[in-house]
Amino acid sequence: MSKWTIANQAEVETWAAIRDNGRSSLSRATTLSLLYLLAALAVGAYLLSAVAQICEGAIYFVGWDVEEVQLTWMETMMWIYAGAAVIALAGWLLVQLSLRGRLPVLLSVFVAKIPGLGRAIQTIALANFCESIYRSVVGSQTYGDAFRFASQEARFTPLQNWAAHSALRLDAGQSWEHALSHPPIKDHPLAAVTALGQGQLSREETIRMWHQAASDSHSLVDSRSRRTVRHLFRTGLVGSVLTATFAILAVNTAIVMTINGLTFFGWW
Repeated sequence: MSKWTIANQAEVETWAAIRDNGRSSLSRATTLSLLYLLAALAVGAYLLSAVAQICEGAIYFVGWDVEEVQLTWMETMMWIYAGAAVIALAGWLLVQLSLRGRLPVLLSVFVAKIPGLGRAIQTIALANFCESIYRSVVGSQTYGDAFRFASQEARFTPLQNWAAHSALRLDAGQSWEHALSHPPIKDHPLAAVTALGQGQLSREETIRMWHQAASDSHSLVDSRSRRTVRHLFRTGLVGSVLTATFAILAVNTAIVMTINGLTFFGWW
């Protein structure tokens, strides 16, 4: 493992395929979930609008007094559905940009806090980072140069900034533990490297350490991406069904109120 071989290149290409597959599967899952939700919101808003127009001007009796059916709450619901669609589109855009590493730090941290999805995005970035360090170590680069190069390849802004700062600390001669303190990702491959790297390791041991970190992180990418995709599909389906069901119940309530007025329900 001290020299770059065809086997090393094949493994690196396999890792790249795992990361690309993880990104594309997460992108497709979020897009389909968005389409499910937008379809439900559109159908719900249409039903609310149509029934509100039909029921406009409907009356009911309270004793001998005539009262007009108030359906302003339906208009409020339509605006809520429209706002939910805008929020869903904004969230989808943030996720797509995060997968490509094009978000500023604060927005990247926000996306990373999304249950399941944020963890999967971080794992893909960590796998890219560990592979980059592994390639640099095999190429006999210094840790400062390796971290600096990895900061350019990682597609997660907090990790990019952390790697760049770590490179400066390593170049300044600071200890391994201090240089790698407070990483933005807490997964075990990086934690293991931080702990093991404090000792005096030979070049072969260093290569094996980063190879293991890269291998473990890509295994995490594969498992977490699959699990997150299933979670996104379930969430999108359940969310869209609940959204449409809520609109149907609201429409049913308005229709019942109107029919009751036409049958003089309030008279009694």
